[in-house]
Amino acid sequence: MSAVTARQTIVEWFTVPPAHVPDDLVRYYIYWKVFYVLGAAGHFLTGLLFWQNGVTFMALFNIFSVILFVSALIGLDRGYYQLAFWGAITELVLHGIAATVCVGFQYGFQNYPFLVGILLFIQPFYSLRISILGTGVILASAGLVMAYSVTHDPIYLIPESQRVFLSVTAMFTWPVYVLLMVLPFVQASARAEQEVAAAYAESERLLLNILPAPIAARLKETEGMIADDYERVAILFADIAGFTQMSGRLEPAQLVSLLNDVFNAIDEVVARYGAEKIKTIGDAYMVVAGLPIEDPDPDDTISQLALDMVDAVANFKDPLSGEPVQIRVGINSGAVVAGVIGKRKFAYDLWGDAVNVAARMEATGEIGRIQVPDEFAAALQDRFTFEPRGEIEVKGKGKMRTSFLVGRA
Repeated sequence: MSAVTARQTIVEWFTVPPAHVPDDLVRYYIYWKVFYVLGAAGHFLTGLLFWQNGVTFMALFNIFSVILFVSALIGLDRGYYQLAFWGAITELVLHGIAATVCVGFQYGFQNYPFLVGILLFIQPFYSLRISILGTGVILASAGLVMAYSVTHDPIYLIPESQRVFLSVTAMFTWPVYVLLMVLPFVQASARAEQEVAAAYAESERLLLNILPAPIAARLKETEGMIADDYERVAILFADIAGFTQMSGRLEPAQLVSLLNDVFNAIDEVVARYGAEKIKTIGDAYMVVAGLPIEDPDPDDTISQLALDMVDAVANFKDPLSGEPVQIRVGINSGAVVAGVIGKRKFAYDLWGDAVNVAARMEATGEIGRIQVPDEFAAALQDRFTFEPRGEIEVKGKGKMRTSFLVGRA
């Protein structure tokens, strides 16, 4: 086995959990495995130091500790997560007490309970209350052991030649242990915050695809109904001519792709004029100027938009016939009520006679043309060119005189 392969195998052993590990325990499993391996290695080296300095009891105790950490690793791999967890806690508590009593407090062994405290707060099994209670008991026991070691001589005396080495080693190893225990969860917390931020940004993006930005902001701030009156807005309906026949001739993927391209082009025109797309239904497109952000001249805005919309759509062709795609457009302006409806799926919509007339202007219009009521045309005759159509029958309104918007003056 090459050095690279061996290194990769070791890394995978540490970082790739077995299939039986639940998703919510994966990061704990990896963390515990690293901690248990370091614990076994550290206690083995500490046991050698104790043996070398004649601290026989602690040398034997460290053999027990190594066996316990190895057993915890085996239990971890076999799914005994809580048993392995409590095995490590038991070892740390007993080791801290025994080492402090045996060699004194100057080597930092009384700090073992602090590691236990950290372990109790970064585990998935027990509530915060139990973690606090357990930590309190552990720290109280550490205080008692410390008090005992201060008022009593240690059982063993470390040779003077080794005291500096053990003291300095303790000074460096404790921060390392704490970092190794805390850092993975700090990193996991940072990753979780990034994931939450990304999810929030995605939800915001999706919400803004459904609702206008000011309405979305209000929806997040209030649980009440959102409904507003607007004295004058301009509404436009557009419909792709011959779409029903086209849908019978084109493959589904071709049809959806064409519709997507056409609507994306219309979206760009709408965005350029600061108007608000309300919805699409099948091959129909509805847009309004003057809400939710007021427009000082919505009639002018929607007229400019309509002319550019017709030109933009004319750039697309039927994939089979090669004929340009054309739309019918209807425009009207007036007072409306706008609001959000629905709980499971939000929808921002408009209601009012002005909306109904705009829809009738599109339905009774001609292919490639923009139909408006004569009252709408009269208000803009100095800025746009209109072609009178005469009287037509409009459902729900009777006879109406209309014109076609043909260009800018």
